[in-house]
Amino acid sequence: MPATKVVDYYFAPMSGYAYLGHARFAEIATGAGAKVRYHPLDMAQVFAAAGSFPPAKYPDVRQKHRKADMARWAAKLGLPINTSPAFWPVPMALACRVIVGAGTIGADQGAVVNAVLSAVWVHDLNIAEVDDMAKALDLHGLDAEPVLAAASDRNVVASAEAETKAAIDKGIFGSPTYMLGDDWFFGQDRLDFLGDLLAR
Repeated sequence: MPATKVVDYYFAPMSGYAYLGHARFAEIATGAGAKVRYHPLDMAQVFAAAGSFPPAKYPDVRQKHRKADMARWAAKLGLPINTSPAFWPVPMALACRVIVGAGTIGADQGAVVNAVLSAVWVHDLNIAEVDDMAKALDLHGLDAEPVLAAASDRNVVASAEAETKAAIDKGIFGSPTYMLGDDWFFGQDRLDFLGDLLAR
């Protein structure tokens, strides 16, 4: 019996391009029978380590292009999007803990990630606030109480913090990044390449 393929998924919980690629990535991984390991990151630390700067600090001319590009992708993929979300950027620690905590209790991490990303880019919720995070999970039919309880566990807090350090040590520099073995695919616009590799 062939070994299960494993994709490591590195992303920021408030990344617009992670939001745009998430459903398609999940479909590709499921179709290939691949396991996904979720690595939510505090991208402020990642950008600093890589010597780059976050999209929120782009100059106006680049912001204009980025928003237009995101709107085109959303239209192409049939996804709703607010390219000027009310709560972006915000601290990502709570969202990272929620995603890691969901995995520790056997919740559907993919669904939780979708809820968190959609909170920012569709629902104008603040993923740095517990009440808004609960609303985001509820909107997607997820039981918020056990997930939020898990997110406050000290082992989960430590694990979530370790994810960012491990990603920096690996050389991750942007969100989303998908890894299959030694092959890296940065950006949701590279998902076709990931799908092709998984299909081999």
